[in-house]
Amino acid sequence: MRVIVAALLITRATPGCSIYKAATAPPPVAVDNVKVGSTRAEAMSVFGMPKNSDFTQSNERTDVYEFIDGNSDATKLRIIPYIGADFFTLGLAELVLWPMEVALLQGSEGRAVVTYDQDNKAKTVTVTKRDGTPWQTQKDAPEKSATPSPEYAKN
Repeated sequence: MRVIVAALLITRATPGCSIYKAATAPPPVAVDNVKVGSTRAEAMSVFGMPKNSDFTQSNERTDVYEFIDGNSDATKLRIIPYIGADFFTLGLAELVLWPMEVALLQGSEGRAVVTYDQDNKAKTVTVTKRDGTPWQTQKDAPEKSATPSPEYAKN
């Protein structure tokens, strides 16, 4: 009985954690806006301040950026069911919602390496996920065909 009372007190003391995490989730990063020929200021406006910046002997600069690509603002509407779940379960829903919010819905980490020429124009742009796999942008995503594939078209 004491365990149940302790669990209820803890969940009542911490309601809204998933709501807070959803409300403060990072916005999406417009990775497609940085391409060869972009200025350093444009890259910094998309990725933020570089984590590391090096100069080569030929006076070229290489910046390493780390960023979190979040979801669009429309996905923040998930706050509404979170409030309902907290209300109807007296906060017990936080035992499921908060870990789910932290693990799945806080965006994906990425890394960008941009090399600039002497005029601070991007010479090369490499964007990867945190683990080094290539970053897939909207234009790289496979297109969904409106026509069904042949195996489903058969009657």
